Amino acid sequence: MPRFRVKITRAVTESTCVTVEALSPEAAQAAAFEALAEMENSVWTLDEGSWNAGHAYVTAVETTDV
Repeated sequence: MPRFRVKITRAVTESTCVTVEALSPEAAQAAAFEALAEMENSVWTLDEGSWNAGHAYVTAVETTDV
């Protein structure tokens, strides 16, 4: 019987914090994205509860038989 390797993926969310100065919350959001784009080593962490909340779906199937 053929054997297959099935890659099952689950989407999760990660977050990072950026501190900016701005005149409004909307301006702060824009400034944060600009600052993030300029960062070389931003640190992202898995959001609490995210690791097991996403629905699983197949992203690849390949045969393992040669």
